[in-house]
This record gives sequence, structure tokens and C-alpha cells, in this order.
Amino acid sequence: MAEVRIMTGICLVLAALTAVGQTAPSPTLTLREVYQLAEQNYPLIKDAAFIDKIEDVSLESIQRSGLPQISLNGVGQVQSENITIPLGENVLEAPTETYNLYVGVNYDLYDGGAKKAQRNIETASANVERKSLDVQLRRTKERVNNLVFAISLARKQKQILQTSRDDLDTNIATLQAGYENGVVLESEVAKLKVRQLELASEIIKTDGNIDTYFALLGQLTGRVFPRDIQIDMPKEYPPFQLNEVSRPEQELFNNQKRLFEAQESSISARTRPKISLFAQGGIGYPNPLNFADFSTAPYGLGGIKLNWNLIDFGKGNLDKQRLQLQQEQVEVDRELFLFDVNSEAKEYQEKIATLEAQIENDETIVQFQQEILDQSQVQLDNGVINSNDYVTQVNATINAEQQLEFNRIQLEQTIIDYLTLLGQL
Repeated sequence: MAEVRIMTGICLVLAALTAVGQTAPSPTLTLREVYQLAEQNYPLIKDAAFIDKIEDVSLESIQRSGLPQISLNGVGQVQSENITIPLGENVLEAPTETYNLYVGVNYDLYDGGAKKAQRNIETASANVERKSLDVQLRRTKERVNNLVFAISLARKQKQILQTSRDDLDTNIATLQAGYENGVVLESEVAKLKVRQLELASEIIKTDGNIDTYFALLGQLTGRVFPRDIQIDMPKEYPPFQLNEVSRPEQELFNNQKRLFEAQESSISARTRPKISLFAQGGIGYPNPLNFADFSTAPYGLGGIKLNWNLIDFGKGNLDKQRLQLQQEQVEVDRELFLFDVNSEAKEYQEKIATLEAQIENDETIVQFQQEILDQSQVQLDNGVINSNDYVTQVNATINAEQQLEFNRIQLEQTIIDYLTLLGQL
């Protein structure tokens, strides 16, 4: 039943907003367009480009690490003694000084999937950062909602005040004519003029509030909005369940788990055998490959190399266990997030139902107050009541109308905030 009332409220709000949009030839923006402007203007959005660039650079670096590695190496050493080879009466002594300058080349034929795992880690890490950015940018929607509905409420208040001031103009003219004919005291006219000035002051104050809200909205979006702009609420929604949550936090949790899974694959790759080709060529003294050649000589060699870490004393299993525990922790975080959102959603549902009941009651109050005000105006014209009584009723009617409009806008904002909470906006 509560969900039916909420859907009914949404339809009524959207219908009302549509009607207003049809009668007002003013510039318009949709609420989603204001969201986009706020997100694009928010300084944090610059991080998105850096995330992409960092990912591209990291992936390119990993790709280039698979190319042959070429290095220039040099070794020179002096030792206290070296081998001696007796040759009859002579002794051949190897030099105690050795020098070697060579170029080395290494190329991985099979790395056990280490590079692929590292690429997956970089991509998963970038996706985590992207969704984390989306989560932070989502907060701009709440700020937009508050400012948009503050403007809407201030506009309604100004409209009510202006209508009341216009009514006072008519009554002041009537009493002024009575004063000129000697049937109304000048003080009665003065009392209405005082209230007229008070209403003018309240209108000025409301205009100032509207200017402040527009300035804050302009700062948030980086745009200057005309004062008559209309913000259209969404008129159509895709089919959704009222309690269905579609927030960027959920995808953030998924991406965090993918990152841990990629790190787990990297651990597995670390334990696989690795095969590489190597080559070395240079010049050495004495000849590094011919121990009997004590002259400076060029040389070269090459081959294939196997590297396999057979025993890591359980370190890999412990690292995997840590990652599995972190994945379980992510699920706990997800559960806590959904619990909090659902709890807040229930509060919104109750608030929506309460506001609907209040609005129904306020509409009746405004109707009665308006009827009393109409009667008071007739009584004022006929001299049955004085200006004080009439002003009191004017204030009561204004307060009732303002309370009604306040609750209506509160209902609109609560519905929008509710849909924003669920991630439907």
C-alpha cells in the first residue's frame, strides 16, 4: 500500500510539473542536465582523465616489458692470485687483472602468465578508481536537489506574498475612497499600508534568497542561470522496483573483488616455471671462454634458461588466503551499504506517506482560510471589522498557503531524494 501511495505521489508531482512547464514560456533545463553540469564542473572530474592516462601508460609499460631486454655491462677486477699452469720447466700464469665489456640480451619465451596477470591488475585497479570517482561525484546530486527545491520553495513564497499584496492594493483603494468620503478612519487605511510595506519587505527578502540560491547553483554548475529558468523533473522512468538499489557503490564493490581476483592470479603466475632466451657478446681480457687464451679477445654465447621457484614455504597460499579474506570483507561492506540504504529508503517511504496526509489536510485548511478571508473582506468593506482583524486573517491565510506549498515542495523533493537514494536518478 505504501508503494502504491508513493507511485501515486510521483505521478501527481510529475503531472503538476508538466502542467507548469506547458504554461510558462521560460527557458528550461531538466534535472538530469543540471546533474551533468554539476558533475562536469566539479574539480574532481579531472581525475577521470588521469585515471585513463595512468592505465594506458601502465599497460604500455607492461607490454614493452615483454620485448627483448638489451643491456650493456662492464666488469673489471683485480685479484691477489690466479691459476698457474706448469708447462715443463715453464709456468703459465693467468693475469690477476681481468676486464670484460659485453652486451647482454634476454627474451622471455614464457613468463607463467605474469604479464597477463599484471595487465588484469592494472585494468581492475583503474576500474576501482573510476567507480570510486562516480561514488564521490554522486554527492553533487544531493547538493543540486537541495538548491533546486530551495529555489522552487522561495518562488512559491514570493508568489503567495505578491498575490496577498495585490489583494491589499484593492482593499487599500476601497478604504481610501471611504476615508475620502468620511466613513473610514485614516488609521484603518494606514494599517493596511503598513502590512503592504511589510509584504514588500518580505518579497525583497525572498528575492534575495532566490539570488543566493541561484548564485550557489551557478557556483556548483559553472553556469549563470536566468532567474525565470524552470527545472523540469523527470517525466518518465524506466520500469523499476521501488526498493531496487542501483548505485555506483555496488559496481565499486564488484570491481574491488575483481581486483583481488586479478591479484590472486598474479600469485599463481609467480609459482609457474619461466623460460627465457639469453645471448651475450663482447670483448674480454683474458678471453672469458678460453682459459688458455690470455689475450684480449672478442667472444659470444647464447642459450635457453629455466627458472622455477619450486618451494615458497607456503607464502603463496598465505597471500591467496589474505586476498580471499579481503573479498569476504568487501561482501560485508556491500551488505552494510544495502542495509543502510534500505533503512533510509523506509524512512523516505514513511515521510512521503506523512507528507501526502499533511497536504490533504493543508488543502482543507487553505480552503477554509480563503473562505474566511473572503468574508472578512466583505465585512471590512461594510465596516463590520476593522483593519487589524482583516490583517490578522490575511496573515493566517498566507501562513496556511505557505505551509501547503512548503509541504508540496517537500513532497516533491522527498520523492526525488528517494529516487536518488535508490540510484534511479
